[in-house]
Amino acid sequence: MSWDCSCAIWEANVPYKPELRQLQPPAPRINAPNWRDGLLLRSTNWLGDLLMTLPAAYQLKRSIPEACGLFVLTPAALADIWLACPWVDVVIPMQGKRISKTEIQRARSLNPGMALVLPNSFGAALDIYRCAVPLRIGRRGRGRSLLLNHRLPEWKRGENTGKFHQLSYYLHLVSSLGDVRLETNCPPLRQNPELAAQYCINKNGRWLALAPGAAYGPAKQWPPQYYSEIARRWQEQGGKLVLLGTKKELAAGAEIAAACPKTLNLIGKTDMATLMSILANVQAIVANDSGVMHLGAALGARGIAIFGSTDPIATGPIGGKWKLEVSQAQCRPCFKRFCPLPEAQKYHCLHQITPQQVYDSLCSIVKPD
Repeated sequence: MSWDCSCAIWEANVPYKPELRQLQPPAPRINAPNWRDGLLLRSTNWLGDLLMTLPAAYQLKRSIPEACGLFVLTPAALADIWLACPWVDVVIPMQGKRISKTEIQRARSLNPGMALVLPNSFGAALDIYRCAVPLRIGRRGRGRSLLLNHRLPEWKRGENTGKFHQLSYYLHLVSSLGDVRLETNCPPLRQNPELAAQYCINKNGRWLALAPGAAYGPAKQWPPQYYSEIARRWQEQGGKLVLLGTKKELAAGAEIAAACPKTLNLIGKTDMATLMSILANVQAIVANDSGVMHLGAALGARGIAIFGSTDPIATGPIGGKWKLEVSQAQCRPCFKRFCPLPEAQKYHCLHQITPQQVYDSLCSIVKPD
């Protein structure tokens, strides 16, 4: 697949703004819904996907009667994100891949009249089905129809590549329960600045966060040596650096820290709450198309996002102030985890985005001096 990037929204050197679309046909509306004590929302399973659903979930909360609650069933690893949403009433962390008997009892005790399933997987619909919620809303596909009793058309990934942001699909789903606006408005996530302060990180400290990882795979990861060049130049201008990521990025972090010895390397050392605090209190972030990028945006941060094999129109950051550096390679977006090209051309989409480009964009939104 080839795609013409030349007319895309990032070329004008202005902050990225998600392109939203009203999907057709309109979602079938639920008339006179019986909320009982509220609605149970089954969260997505990946950090980036979760953060892209937040504006839709927030509009869902505004559709629920004031006397009712919004209850979220989520993988435990993502519970801190939902707990940071001031408009969520109850969070039920799932300790395993599937909902347990104890978690089912907890969900049933909340007495939700309806449930909405955000992920498109069979397992997510099964989790909600086991909670015995009377009205279960979600998309068709993957054998889910028997588990849901208010069904919307299946969402086939990649069907609208380069056209609009995937938040549009979540807003369409939520529109079953009331009018929704094509907007990204959502209160910023709550965070505790004291967690960042323990590393002497605060908004006055000229800190830059670098996040060299991406859980999806190498085709989304800008080379560590390029990140090292950004780090070196930022330090030369008197700025401070912190590296963030999971244990999977330990090697990349070590390479960057070796090139810039004064860097604070916290890769693999932060929990979700601390990560949120740091991202909210640095001057800027440089990240791949990753969960860290989406988390920083949801916290209202500013930064530079690097897109290689993926589609920035579909999965760009929501919130804050971000500029995108997007490859002009003709083979992208391919959405592959690993580059299939010969060794001499491998990951060309990432390598052609130069440190100079990224640093210039960074300096256009914030300067270290």
